[in-house]
Amino acid sequence: MGHTLPRSRKTWFDAIIADHVARIASGLEDVETFDSRVLAKHVIEAVKRTGISLRKTKDGLLVCPYCGRAPFTKKGYYLHLLRSHYQEMIDSVGHEIERLASASKDVEL
Repeated sequence: MGHTLPRSRKTWFDAIIADHVARIASGLEDVETFDSRVLAKHVIEAVKRTGISLRKTKDGLLVCPYCGRAPFTKKGYYLHLLRSHYQEMIDSVGHEIERLASASKDVEL
C-alpha cells in the first residue's frame, strides 16, 4: 500500500480498519453512514466495499466467506472475523485500495 508506516502506527491503523470492516460485514455498522476522520477517503471506500463483500448470508443467517463457518449472530460474526480473519481482512482492504487506485487516477497512495 505505498509507503510503510512505523510499526506501531501501522498496527493502530490496521486495528481501526479491521474493526470497521468487521462491523460493516456483521451489520453492526451501517455502510451508508460510515465515515472516519482518521482514514483517507479511498481507504474509507475500500473498507466499505470489503465489509459489504464479507456480508454473506444463507437462509437469512450470516456465513463467513473466508472459512464457510455458520451460523452467526451479528456480534458473533463480528468477533469471529476479528479473531479468526484479522490479517485476511487487512489484506482484502489493501487489495481493494490497489484496485480503486488503478481504476482512478485521482487516488494517490
